[in-house]
Amino acid sequence: MLKSENLIACLLVTHMPVKAELKRRPELREKPVVITESYGSKALVLDSSPKARGVASGMPLSEAISRCKDAVLLQADGSHYQEVFDGLIRTLESKSPLVEEAGLGCAYVGLNGLETMYGGEARLISSLLQVAPHQFNPRMGVAYGKFPAYIAAAASRGGRATKAPADLAGFLERFSIDLLPLSWDNKASLHRFGLHTLGQVAALSVGSIQAQLKTEGRRAWELANGVDYSPLVPCRREEMVDEFLTFPSPTVTREAVLTAVETLLGRAFSRPEIRGRYVRIANVESQILCHAPWSRRFAFKNAVGSKEKALFVLKGRLDALELPGPLEDMRLTLAGFTGEEGMQSSLFSDVRKKEQLKEMMRQLEAILGCQPPIYQIRDVERWSRIPERRQVLVPFDP
Repeated sequence: MLKSENLIACLLVTHMPVKAELKRRPELREKPVVITESYGSKALVLDSSPKARGVASGMPLSEAISRCKDAVLLQADGSHYQEVFDGLIRTLESKSPLVEEAGLGCAYVGLNGLETMYGGEARLISSLLQVAPHQFNPRMGVAYGKFPAYIAAAASRGGRATKAPADLAGFLERFSIDLLPLSWDNKASLHRFGLHTLGQVAALSVGSIQAQLKTEGRRAWELANGVDYSPLVPCRREEMVDEFLTFPSPTVTREAVLTAVETLLGRAFSRPEIRGRYVRIANVESQILCHAPWSRRFAFKNAVGSKEKALFVLKGRLDALELPGPLEDMRLTLAGFTGEEGMQSSLFSDVRKKEQLKEMMRQLEAILGCQPPIYQIRDVERWSRIPERRQVLVPFDP
């Protein structure tokens, strides 16, 4: 069976929520930290630090407290964790044109052709590992295909990279079938039939696996054999502007809330990157005293281009809302940027676009081994009556 021709690196940062919290609160590094999240009426553990012995993700908070009585409890701040990881993704995107985010703490990077730019594969991998701060202890796996790259990363030690050998099936055979991207029911079925490792699945015929797992059968059998043809799906990130403030004391008064919204809108619309732009989406979120975080997403029927117009719309919407409790802080996020005519426009400056184009050209040249055959149209004699003399094709130079 042919393996994938795409050499892929998997960057894996385990316990991303805890590591993001410890990065912004270094005074908690030597303490047992437990991050909690509410699911309906239940409070569960989202993540925990190694010092919180006996505590595991998904555990009820009451059980976690009984096992670790001196735990420091933190309410999950999902937007912050994603913001930290987004920073890593953006740095990876500056090194490779193919970067796929695969959940918080996991990303795939296309490596084909990049080793010549970095002086070899070893230097390339080292450069990618340095994207994450050392305290995040990132792991990296390299293989032909996303799944074996992920397994190699999971098998690697913190701060190190592991490259899967040519015999992918032999490399994967000892790992649990729980690592396969299957439904819970299908994983349970495999365990009931005594199939606990990838090697046991790979040793069976594809037909027998399909008979047991139906539509997921062939995919499971291929992955267990180290074959993963799934392409990298580059990130397409929504452009956003974010502003934040903390109230002097928890508040429930509408006057204070509206004043906060007005302040944050003023800061956002004064930022140079959105000056003259129009906005379609506003998201307001707050930490609530002794309560789960609160957030609301507002869509403007007509894009707004000023603080005053945005505040007029949001004031009417917020007046109709019942706040669940005292607000401790407020974060305002603006998104869905457009031009005056409603056309999507980028927040990136022309300078950044130019740098991205230069990086793309360098990578194409490294892959092709020559100057990429890309051209641009340049005006020469726009006033000429002869069409051929008005414009000319020239080699593209960003």
